[in-house]
Amino acid sequence: MSSLHRCVVTILVLASIYGSLCSPRAASSPSIMQNEDSGFLKFEIGDVYIGNLTHTIEITNNASAVVKGGKLYVPLVMNTTARHYVILYDIYASNQPKILEDDSGNMYAFWEGIKIDREKNFSVRINYHVFSFSTHYLINSSLVASYDRSTDLYMKYTKPEKLIESDREEIISKAESIIGNETDTHKTVLKIYNFVTKHVRYKVQDEERGALWALNNGVGDCSECSYLFVALCRAAGIPARIQAGFAFHFTSETTEDGHMWTEYYLENYGWIPVDATWQLFDTLDNRHFSSIQSTPEVIPYANYVFNCTSGEAEDEQRVSITPCSVSVFNDDSFAENIVKTVSEIKRVKFTIFLGNVFGTPLIFPSEAESVEQEFLESEVYLQNAVELWNGQQQSAHSSITTALDSAKAALENAWVLIAKVFAILLGVPIAILSIVLVFLRRCQAEEKAQTEVSFT
Repeated sequence: MSSLHRCVVTILVLASIYGSLCSPRAASSPSIMQNEDSGFLKFEIGDVYIGNLTHTIEITNNASAVVKGGKLYVPLVMNTTARHYVILYDIYASNQPKILEDDSGNMYAFWEGIKIDREKNFSVRINYHVFSFSTHYLINSSLVASYDRSTDLYMKYTKPEKLIESDREEIISKAESIIGNETDTHKTVLKIYNFVTKHVRYKVQDEERGALWALNNGVGDCSECSYLFVALCRAAGIPARIQAGFAFHFTSETTEDGHMWTEYYLENYGWIPVDATWQLFDTLDNRHFSSIQSTPEVIPYANYVFNCTSGEAEDEQRVSITPCSVSVFNDDSFAENIVKTVSEIKRVKFTIFLGNVFGTPLIFPSEAESVEQEFLESEVYLQNAVELWNGQQQSAHSSITTALDSAKAALENAWVLIAKVFAILLGVPIAILSIVLVFLRRCQAEEKAQTEVSFT
């Protein structure tokens, strides 16, 4: 590589490092991350997924006796998280189910009195439109409030339950050794997460083993990782809970397996996702869909449960997702504006990074800060719109409109700053060149005059 090439590469690398250091996230502080009117930024929204989710269950009688007295419970994907919005638009079966709800807010489709003749089956197909978001939480420990230990939430999600033996001495002792002298709640959770991901070697289990078994044996699948994480958090006095449902690696995929991950709770932030099996901490992609988001009181942590009073049956499930158009959410423009805002925010983020590379914060510090505040405002209002949609739709509409307007303004102003910098960067060399040319012309004129004088 020539000296010139090495020089160019070095300049580009240094510019990229400078740009990343000057980016809005690198410069974030509690005062910058807060917006007086709309709150503070708890999480960033990355990608949006719009698609159809289909959950199919087949119960087949291959035995000689008739299956009688069958009962089928299927937890329904719900909207009790800010990470996905779901419309259940069709349940296909030979007869319609009852809808059950437990005290934890989980809902179930329930069929009873199922009879299946020999070599026949009972089929259920549940269809959803899904609108989901990848999220990354930005935890600032100075904004985390202390727990109110008298609340129902705190008491419920710090007590032991089946498979989550947070009151066992082994679990308590291990939690204490992991935490040590750490007093920061978020750092404590990170320590627990790091322990679980290192301690539990992935191996599929044929039954639910629980947290204590995972601790003692050091192996397990997504269930054991989740149970152990939640148990250690609860033993440390940190509310945590299981999430059971489905997760996909690709935007179009069919699976026969469910998945389990977790959430822990921080005051002022709410429930924060952790998937130890997929190595996701404070982050979740847009292809995790939860149907049990709290302690189940009708069935265990499962995608469905079938039992009968007589006979034997084989059961299996298939779950698939396929992308679709935003038009399936035809109630209004909310979904469309979410997609537009997320796309616009990505453009703003890149444009601000580009401006930082060219030095806009140094040349126009107040204008650059104003653009970053507009960018932050768009992210905060986007976050608020997603959180408000399930319960306060009018406020959600207002928030997403403000988010989109702020993102557009930030993008326009960011490009204006870049244009100004380019004008300066181009103008200064031109001015210098003009001065040099004038100087050279004067020198040439003086030499010519001196030459004429010497000849005379």
